Amino acid sequence: MKNLFISPEQLAALAAIDDEGSFDGAAYVLGVSTSAVSQRIRALESTLGRILVHRGSPSTVTAEGAPVLRHARQQALLAAELADELGGTPAGAGPVPLAVAVNADSLATWFRGVLVAAGGWHDTFLQVVADDEGHAVERLRSGAVMAAVTTDPSPAPGCRAQVLGVVRYSPRVRAELLERHDVRGPADVPRLPVVRFDAKDELQDLALAAGGLPRAGRGPAVPSPDGFAAAVGAGMGWGMLLDAQVAAAPGLVPVPGLAPVERTLVWQRWSIGSERLDRLTTAVRDAFAAATPSDS
Repeated sequence: MKNLFISPEQLAALAAIDDEGSFDGAAYVLGVSTSAVSQRIRALESTLGRILVHRGSPSTVTAEGAPVLRHARQQALLAAELADELGGTPAGAGPVPLAVAVNADSLATWFRGVLVAAGGWHDTFLQVVADDEGHAVERLRSGAVMAAVTTDPSPAPGCRAQVLGVVRYSPRVRAELLERHDVRGPADVPRLPVVRFDAKDELQDLALAAGGLPRAGRGPAVPSPDGFAAAVGAGMGWGMLLDAQVAAAPGLVPVPGLAPVERTLVWQRWSIGSERLDRLTTAVRDAFAAATPSDS
């Protein structure tokens, strides 16, 4: 294979396109012309013999570009940490972004402790991407994020994984809704409307399947943890609530015949040696432990 020369400027252009979704946006954040960004990407694609970017609105990194994007982000992080060791951040450079994928429930509860910790970091800032914990690992594989809260215990390529612990969701409903639909036992539960977080939300169906009941049909969808709990509390339907949400809504009652669903959360991060990622990992572990009962 011929020797490949990939410049830091080319890698930075690819990462900026992924961040901004356009060549114009990448040019703005890099402080260069759109033409310069385009030339860097064309040169990078020519060197590697692959199409790395789908041009469009938005412009996105291709599947073949994913490992190059991951490399770009790793190189930027390692360059910043090398600068730290050599005596400081290079002139003109600012704090280093750490992109992390976090599911909405975690972001609304225990992950807030991570945000508090990150508020004191002057050399780094978080770029949080909200995504379902069952799908966040795909963002790791694509190179879009450096770390993720997932339910997948198998490390993504180039990553290491550690179990954080268990979170529990319990089926809850307004008693008035049970009366309105004449629900007297588990066999009557399919008559109840179901609230979902979004199209990826399978928690309610998991609880139904465990109870030997069919999958629920379409119903209300509220893609916000607080809004979801409010919808259940308002009687729009029944739904699976985190322990903290159950404690905050004592007026709700269990759905007859349905048991709680437990999910084990796993922290995955790039396996490269990085003080910033180590610091983030420590903050994640501490925040989860502080917010989660020891018997979970």
